[in-house]
Amino acid sequence: MRNSKLYRGVAATSLVTLGVSIFVLPAAADDAGPGPTPTGASPASVVGFDDFPAAPEPWGELDWRQRALDYDAYAYDWTDRGVFTTIREDTDALNMPEGSTTYSMPAYYGDTRTVDGVGHQEAVTLISSVVGATLVGVDKSDQDGRDYVDMLRTFYHPDLGVAKNTPGSDAKAPGGNSIWYATTANVLYSMLATQYPDATDMTQMQRSIADRYYDMLVALGGADADLTMQDFDFATMTKVTGRNEGGDAAAGTAAILLWAYDAFGDEKYLDGATWAMSYLERSKNLYYEMLPMLAPYVAARLNAEAGTDFDVSKLFATLRAGSDVRKGWGTMEGTWGGYDVSGLSGSRTDLDGYAFAMNSFSTPWVAATARYDARYADAVGRWMLQVSNASRFFYADQMPTAAQQHGDRFVDDPAHVIAYEGIRHQGPEGIIATSDTYDRAGSWGINPETTQLGMYGSSWVGFLGATVSPTNVDHVLRTDLDALDMNAPSPYPTALYYNPLTDDATIDVTVEGDGPRDLYDSVTGRVVVAGATGTAQVTVPAGSSVVLVEAPAGAEQSTRDGTTTLDGVPVRYDTEPQRDLATGADAVSGDGDAALAVDGDPSTAWTTDGSADQELDVDLGAVGTVNELGLSWSVAPHGEVVVETSVDGTTWEAAVDGGEAATSGTATVTPRDARYVRVRVAAGDASEQALASVQVRSRDLALGAPVEVSSEANDVNLAGYLTDDSRWTRWESKASDPQSAQVDLGRPQDLGSVVLRWEAAAARAFEVQVSDDAQDWSTVATVTDGAGGTQVLDLPDGASGRYVRVLGTQRLTKWAYSMHALEVYGPRGAVAAGPAVDLTVEAQARCLAGKAYVAVRAQNTGETPADVRLEAASGSRTVDGVAPGANAYQSFAVRASSVDAGTVRVVGTGRDGTERSWGVAYEAISCG
Repeated sequence: MRNSKLYRGVAATSLVTLGVSIFVLPAAADDAGPGPTPTGASPASVVGFDDFPAAPEPWGELDWRQRALDYDAYAYDWTDRGVFTTIREDTDALNMPEGSTTYSMPAYYGDTRTVDGVGHQEAVTLISSVVGATLVGVDKSDQDGRDYVDMLRTFYHPDLGVAKNTPGSDAKAPGGNSIWYATTANVLYSMLATQYPDATDMTQMQRSIADRYYDMLVALGGADADLTMQDFDFATMTKVTGRNEGGDAAAGTAAILLWAYDAFGDEKYLDGATWAMSYLERSKNLYYEMLPMLAPYVAARLNAEAGTDFDVSKLFATLRAGSDVRKGWGTMEGTWGGYDVSGLSGSRTDLDGYAFAMNSFSTPWVAATARYDARYADAVGRWMLQVSNASRFFYADQMPTAAQQHGDRFVDDPAHVIAYEGIRHQGPEGIIATSDTYDRAGSWGINPETTQLGMYGSSWVGFLGATVSPTNVDHVLRTDLDALDMNAPSPYPTALYYNPLTDDATIDVTVEGDGPRDLYDSVTGRVVVAGATGTAQVTVPAGSSVVLVEAPAGAEQSTRDGTTTLDGVPVRYDTEPQRDLATGADAVSGDGDAALAVDGDPSTAWTTDGSADQELDVDLGAVGTVNELGLSWSVAPHGEVVVETSVDGTTWEAAVDGGEAATSGTATVTPRDARYVRVRVAAGDASEQALASVQVRSRDLALGAPVEVSSEANDVNLAGYLTDDSRWTRWESKASDPQSAQVDLGRPQDLGSVVLRWEAAAARAFEVQVSDDAQDWSTVATVTDGAGGTQVLDLPDGASGRYVRVLGTQRLTKWAYSMHALEVYGPRGAVAAGPAVDLTVEAQARCLAGKAYVAVRAQNTGETPADVRLEAASGSRTVDGVAPGANAYQSFAVRASSVDAGTVRVVGTGRDGTERSWGVAYEAISCG
C-alpha cells in the first residue's frame, strides 16, 4: 500500500557546489508543503479508442436511467401473460431454508425453459437485474412488499460457499462447466453485498465467496496462480480443463477480492487480488466473455492504492481486439449500414460482426479507471459516448422496422423496454437487431414462441442507467465514477465529463452536497470552482475531459507519495510515466532514516555520519526504464558518491560516478531496465551529511508520439502501440522487406539513445535514421546482426532530429517485423540549463450560450519545452511540457453574463527551473 510517512528530519540548507558536472537544482521555497504541487495528467494513448468518432451517427440521447426503471417495472410485473410472463414464483427455492419461496425469469422473452427446468433461472438475468435496478434507485429489498434480495439466496450454494449461475446443479443447468458464468454470479453477489450489507446472511456469504476464491488461487499456485481453465470445482478444489476462460476468472476474482479487502480489511484478499491480476499481466489476451471489462479498473485502483504497476494500457488493448482464447472477440469499430457501432462488445468476426447487449451494457465497469488514473479520462469518456449512443440500437423503439428481426412487432409494444440480445452486421439495412435464438432454437430446446428479445442482457441496463447521463451541451456526457466503484475510498461524488467537440463546452454541474463545495479536477490537479452551490458552470476543453471531485469548500489539500488528498480523502494519484519513480518508494539504509530521501519533502533528508561508508537502497517496486537520476543534497557528502542500478537487487550497474564528491543535480544516463537504485557514499570527514531527495525518471521522448509505419499486418497489432507505454502491445508489419516505423517527436531534439523492444519476429538488419522534415534522412545507427529482444542503441554525439525512423532491411524470421516499443532518449550527461522561457500570450473575454468566459492562450515560442501556468480571477491551470510551437489554453468561466476588464497572469517554467511571467489585459464584455 501507499503508506503515509511521518515528515521529520533535518531542515534543508543552502545547496553546496563541489564540482560534479550535473546542474544545480533550484532551491526549494521556504514555504514548501509536504509534497510537490500536482500538475496536469497527460492523456494516455489508447489505440483504437482514440479513433472512435467524435460525433457518432445517427446521434440520439436515450434516458438510460429511465429505460432501466421501465425495464424493472415491466420485468417485475407479476401479470400472467402466458408464455410471455416475465416473472414466476419458484416454490422449490433450492439452497434456501425449507418453506422459502423465490422467483424465476426467462433468459428470453417468451422462453419457457425455466418453467420446466427446476433451478434453471440464471444469475446473469436475476442478480444483474436486482443490482442494476438498485443502481438507479430502486429498493429491491422492499418492492411492492417483496424482498427480491433475500430471494436471490437461491443462487448461493452453502455446500460450496460460493454462488453459481443457477440454483440447480444438474447437467442441463445453463452455464454449468463454465468459470466465467460462475465468477460472474459471484461478482454480482459481491456488488449486491455492497448495496445491501444488512440483508440476511449477506456478510457471511460475501466473506465466504471471497474466502473460497482466495482458496482457489492458493490451490492454483498462490502468487504464481495459473488460472488457465474452463471451470473450477469448488468441491474438490481442482481446475477443469478445456477452453480457456481463465481471463474472465482472473478479472472477476480480482474484483471480488479487492472489494472484500475494502469491506473486511483482511490483507489476504489484497494479496489475492494482486495474484489474480498478475496472471493477466503475464498472459496473452485472455478475453473470453465479459469480466475482463473489470480489469483496467481493478489494475488502476491497485496501482493507485497498493503501489502495484499493472499495465493498464495492455488491459485496454485486450478489450479492443486480438483475443487468443476466442477468435474475434472484442470491441466493435466502424459503421454497419450507416450506424456507428464503435464501442459495442462482442464478436468482431462472427457473421461479419455481432455485438451483444449484456456485454455492451457492462462497459461502464471500466469507467472508474479514470478515477484512479486520470490519464485514461479521455479514453473512458470517448468509450462511454459511443456506448451510450450505439446501445440504443438494441431496442425496437430505436431502430427502423427493416433493421430488426421482429419488424414492427415490438416498436409500440410495452415489451420494447426489453432489448434484442444483439445486433449483427447483416440484413438489407446492413445492420439488424436479432438473437442467437433465431439460429439455435432447435438445439437449445426453445419453445417456438420465444422471441429475439433477451432478458438476460436487458437486466444489465441499470449499469448504463447509473453511469451515463446527458448534460446541457449536446454530445457532452456525464459519466458517474462512483456507481460501479464498490467500496470506493473516497466519499466525495466524482464524475467525468468528456467534450468530443472542436470548441470548448461550458457545462452545468449540479452540486450534490449540502453547503458550498469545491469542484476539484483530478485531470489538471486544481480546484476549478470554489464554494459552489446549486448549479456551477465548468468549461471542458475541446477534445478533452475533466474529472470533477466534489469536496467540502476550503478542504485542506496535501500531496504525499504521489497521492493528493482533500481533508485527508484521496482525490488524485500521480501516474505519469515520467514522474519521479522514487517518491514514495521503499528505501533502506544501515544508518539514518532512508525514507526521508524519498518522501517528496525537500525539508527532510537522509542524514548520516560522513566518517563511515554509507549505502541507500531504493526499491522502485517494478522493473522499468530508467534514464535520469538526480540527487539533492542539503548537506554535502564528504566522500566519493556512486549511483548504481539493478534489475534484481543482486547484480549492479554503475550509472553516475561522482568522483571524490557530489553536488545536487540531475544526469541522464544510457537507458536501462532497473527496479533498484543504490547510492553509495564512501567514508570521509567525521561530520553530518544529508541527502534530501533521490529522483529517478524515464524521459522517453517518443512516449505518446504519433507513429507512421510502412504497413500493418492486421487490425490487431497497430502502429500506435509502439509509443503507448506498454511492453505487451505491439506493431506488426506485413511479411516483406523493407519495412519502417517512424515517430514524430514534435520538434527537433538532441538525441542520445534509441531503445527497440522486439517481439520474436525481429529485424536482422536495420538502420536508425533521423530527420527534421521526414523527407531527408540521415543514418545514425546500422545493425546487421540483430537478434531481437531489447536493443539499446547509443547514437553518435550531435545526433538530432524531429523524426526518428527504424528502417528494417532484412527480417530475422520468415514472419513480419514485430516490435513492442520504439523509445527515444536524450543525450547522456548533465541536464544543462536551457534557454530562457519565451511565450506569446493572449487573453480575450468571450461569450458562449449567454455566459461570459475568459480565454487564455500561451504559445511556446522558445527553443525548449516549458511548464505553463495560466492564472485568471476564476481559476488556474498548469500544463506540463508544452513543446516549442505548441499552445497551452484554458477557458475560464466567470458564471455570469458579463465580465469586467481585467488581467491574467501566465508563468512559464523551463526545464532548469527558471521562471518568467507575463501579465496580459483583456477588455470587458457583456453577453446579455
